Amino acid sequence: MESRRGNRGRVIFRNYPSSGRGRNNGGNRALQSLRRSSMANINLVKEKLLTRRSGLYDDAKEALVKENNGIRIWYHNYTTIDWIHDFVKERVRLRHLRSIGGIRGMLKNRADSLKGWVLVLLTGVITACLAAFIDVSSWWLGDLRMGYCTTNFWWSQYFCCWGTAGTDGKSSIYPLHSGSCPEWVSWSQTLSSDKVILGLSRDTFDWIVYCCFGVLFAGVCVVMVTSDGTVSQQKSHGSTKRRNEPNGTGGGIPRSASRTSMETVLNSSQPKKIAYFGAGSGIPEVKTILGGFVIRGFLGFRTLMIKLIGLPLMVASGLNMGKQGPLVHISCCVANIVCRIFDKYNRNDGKRREILSAAAASGVAVAFGAPIGGVLFSLEEVSYYFPSKTMWRTYFCALVSAVVLKMINPYRVGKTVLFQVTYDRDWHLFESVPFFFISVFGGVYGAIFSQFHMNYSRFRSRTWIGRHPVQEVLIVTLLTCAIQWLNPWTRVNLLQLLTNLYSECTPENNLNGMCATNIDQIYPIFLLLAEVFVMKVALNFITFGVKVPGGIFIPTMVAGAVFGRMVGLGVQWLIVKYPEHQVFAVCEGDSMDCIIPGLYAMIGAAACLSGVTRMTVSLVVIMFELTGAMTYSLPIMMAVMIGKFVGDAFSPDAFFNKLIDLNEHPYLDNKKDYNTFGTAADIADRYLETIDVNAVNDVDSLRRKVEILAASGYSDGGVPIVDRGILVGYIASNELGHALDLAERKHPDCICVFRNRASSNVPATEIITSLNGLEAQVGMMSSPTQDTPYSSEYVTHRRPIRMPENSSQDWVQPPPSGRGGADYDNDMQGYDRPIRDSQYLGSHGNKMHPDDDDDDADLLHPDGSRGPHPRRYSSTGTSDLLRDPSRTMDFTPFTDQAPLSVSLFSSMDLVMELFIKMGIKYVCVVKAGEHYGMIHKKRLLSFLKENDEKQKRDSRSSCF
Repeated sequence: MESRRGNRGRVIFRNYPSSGRGRNNGGNRALQSLRRSSMANINLVKEKLLTRRSGLYDDAKEALVKENNGIRIWYHNYTTIDWIHDFVKERVRLRHLRSIGGIRGMLKNRADSLKGWVLVLLTGVITACLAAFIDVSSWWLGDLRMGYCTTNFWWSQYFCCWGTAGTDGKSSIYPLHSGSCPEWVSWSQTLSSDKVILGLSRDTFDWIVYCCFGVLFAGVCVVMVTSDGTVSQQKSHGSTKRRNEPNGTGGGIPRSASRTSMETVLNSSQPKKIAYFGAGSGIPEVKTILGGFVIRGFLGFRTLMIKLIGLPLMVASGLNMGKQGPLVHISCCVANIVCRIFDKYNRNDGKRREILSAAAASGVAVAFGAPIGGVLFSLEEVSYYFPSKTMWRTYFCALVSAVVLKMINPYRVGKTVLFQVTYDRDWHLFESVPFFFISVFGGVYGAIFSQFHMNYSRFRSRTWIGRHPVQEVLIVTLLTCAIQWLNPWTRVNLLQLLTNLYSECTPENNLNGMCATNIDQIYPIFLLLAEVFVMKVALNFITFGVKVPGGIFIPTMVAGAVFGRMVGLGVQWLIVKYPEHQVFAVCEGDSMDCIIPGLYAMIGAAACLSGVTRMTVSLVVIMFELTGAMTYSLPIMMAVMIGKFVGDAFSPDAFFNKLIDLNEHPYLDNKKDYNTFGTAADIADRYLETIDVNAVNDVDSLRRKVEILAASGYSDGGVPIVDRGILVGYIASNELGHALDLAERKHPDCICVFRNRASSNVPATEIITSLNGLEAQVGMMSSPTQDTPYSSEYVTHRRPIRMPENSSQDWVQPPPSGRGGADYDNDMQGYDRPIRDSQYLGSHGNKMHPDDDDDDADLLHPDGSRGPHPRRYSSTGTSDLLRDPSRTMDFTPFTDQAPLSVSLFSSMDLVMELFIKMGIKYVCVVKAGEHYGMIHKKRLLSFLKENDEKQKRDSRSSCF
C-alpha cells in the first residue's frame, strides 16, 4: 500500500499486489486488510468533516435531471446560493425516499426525519461545553494579571477565596486587596515582602505586570487571527455601468481566448481585501450567510479553533469587547461541521441554513442564559428563512444548550451566566420619568456609536492603522490596561463589572463600595461612576473593529448600565433629600431602600443595546430571563421601545446591517421597506453573454464568455441559452466552468452541445464527476425507448442542425454509436428545423472560411473589442467534429431548462417580491418570449443602493 498526498491535502491510498515471493500468511493478509479498511474509513471521515467541498454538489441521478433545473457543483466562494434549486432538490430526494415501501421504507423515512434533531442535539451539547470552557478559562486568565492562588494555581481568585469575605456567589466578586484572602497573593507579594520592589511601589509594580499580561494575551490573540487572513474579492453590488455601454466596463478582457479560470480573472479584475474570519463578533457574516451568501471557511474548523482559543485571551487581556456575539459565531461553526455527518444537510445549502438558524439561538442561550430569547433572536435578527419546523428545532437546540450549561455549572453558583440577578422589591410609578430619560439616552447613544464606527472604520482602512492590525491591537490594549487600573471597578473584566452594576445592595454586600448607605456617600460614588462611564464609552468607540474576536453586546450594556446606575443614584439622592415630597410619598421606612439602582442599570443596558442593534422582542425576553421575574416587564419594554424609536429617528439601519454594508456583502434585507420604481426593463442588463443552441460552441468561445462575465462583476452569474433569440435555458457560470474543465480534459477543441427543452423529458442515468482530478464519467441522454448510458461519447442532439444547401452533408448530427441509421431516422422525424448558416458561420452568409472576407479583421465582438473572429468552421469540418464522439460533450445536465422569467414590463415591486420571498439569485427578462436581459441579485442591490443614495441627496438638498 502506498500513500501520496493529492489535491487539497487529501491522502490517497493505492494498493499494489504483493511480489508473490513466498507464501503469504492468511492472518497477515486479514490484518493488512483490516488496517487498510480502518485507514480508509479514517480518511473518509477526515475528508468529509475537515476538508473543503469540491466537485458535484448534486447527486446527478435521473430524477433530478428530469426536473430540468440543472445539476450544480459546489458554490464558489463569495457567491449566492440558489434557494429554488435546493428546494427542488430536497423534494426530489423526499419523493424517492417515500417511494420505498414496506418496513424498510418506513425505517428509512423515520431515520431521515430524525437527522435534523440529531444535529441540533449535537450542536446544543457541543456549544454548551465550549461556552463553559471559555467562561472558566477567560476568568482564570483575567485574574492571572493580578496574582495567583497559592492553594491551586489553576483556580481563579473567585474560587480561591470561596467562602472568604462572603465570596459565595452572593456578594462582590471583585479582587480582595485587603488581606482578607491570604490564599490569593499578588505578583508583588510573590517577589518580595518589602514595600518597594526594584525601586517601584507595590501598586506600581502590580500595574506594570497587569499591563504586560494584558498586552501578552492580546498579542497572542491578534497574531492567531491575522495569520489566517483570507483574500476577499467580493463586491456586494454589480457594476453600476452596464458592459458595452458608453464608459462601461467592456473591453477589459484580453482579446486572446485564454483558458484562465474564472477565479483567476476575478482576482485580477476586482480589488483585493483581507478578511480575518476570526476577528469581530461574526454576527453580520452569519446573518449574510443565512441570507444565502457563501463565505468559504468562515464556519469551518480552522475558524472555530481560532475563535475558541482567541476569545478567552481577548477577554483576559481586558479589551473592551464581549464574548456573547462570538458565541453565536462559534455555535454556527459547530453546526456547520456537524452538518457534514448527513448528506441531507451537507449537500443542500438551503437545508443546512435551517440548522444554522437553530445554532444561532443556541449561541445566545449560552451567552445570556436565555433559551427563549435565543429563539426570538434567531427569528428576529439573523435568520432569513425560518419555517415552523425550524422554530421547533431552534427551540430544542437552545433548550439543550441551556440545560447542559446548567449541568456543567461553570460558576458553581447555579447560574448559567454570571450577571443573572433577582430583585425583591417592586418599582414605583414616579420612576417612569427617569426610565424615560435613560431610554432616550440609549437611542441617542446607539445612533452616535453606529455612525462613529462607520466613519472610523473607513478612516482606519485608509490609514496606517488598517495596514498594521497587530500594532493597533497592542496599542489599544496597552492604553486600556493603563487607564483601567486607575479605577478599582474597571480592573476586572466586563462581565464582573456588569454583574455588580446589576446587583442589588444588601447589608452583607456593598459591591466593593458601589452601594451608598447615606446621602454623603452618593456624590463620591457618582463621580467614580462618571469616570467609569467616560472611560468605557471612549474605549467602546476605539476598540470595536480591531482584529481580535469580540462582540458589541456587553460593552454596550456596560455603558448603558453605568449611565443607568448614575441616574439611579441621582434619584436616590432626591428621595433622601426631599423625603416629604408628595412624589416620594410611596416610599416607606428607610428612603435609601426605596429604589433599586441596579434596576436602573438594567434599564440603561436594555435601552443602549436596543439603540445599537434595534432588537425589540428578543431583547425584552432576554432581559426577562436575566432577572427571572415579570415584575419589571413594563419598564424594560418601555426602554427597548423608546431606545429603538429614538435610534430609528437618526438612522433606520441597525448596527449589524451597517456592518454588512461596510463589508460589501450582498445581503437583501427582507425586513426593509425599499422604495422602488420603474419596470424590470429599467435595470435589466441587456449586454451579458448568451449561448445559442444552434451555434457551434467550442471550449475557447464558451470560456471567453465566462471570463467576460467574471470581469463584468457577475462571477456568480450565468449565461442565458437562446434558440434563435427565444429564451430556452440558463447555465450558471460555476457549472459552465466546471463543464468546460471536463470538456477540455476530454479534448482541447471539444464541441459543447446544448439540447433544446423540447426533449427535456428524456431520462438519464447517474453522472459522476470529480473536479479535483478534472475526470468525468458523464452519463448521456438516451431515447425514451432505450436505456443508453448518457455520456459525451453518445451525443444525441434531439434537434439536429441541417446544413446549408451548398453543403454536401445533409446533417451535422451523426447517429449514435451502436444504433442503426433507420432507427436514428425514425427518432429524428419532426426535428428537422433548418438553421441559418449565419448562425454558425459568424454572420457571413455562405462564406466558409474567415480568409474569404477581408473585412473580418474589423469584426465587432460582444465585449466591444474588434478583431478577427476567434474560430469558425466550414460545413464539412463541423460535421466531422460532431461525428467524432471524443470531441463532443453535452452540457444539458448542467443547464436550467426552466429559468424563472418576467416580462420587461413587470413592475419593480413584483421583481423585488420575487427576490425577497422566493430567494432567487437571478431572473430572466423576456419580451414576447424572446430574451431581453438579465437581473442578477447583485445588479438589483446596486440599483437599490444607488436609489437610496439619490433619495438621501434629494432629501438633503430639499432641506436647503
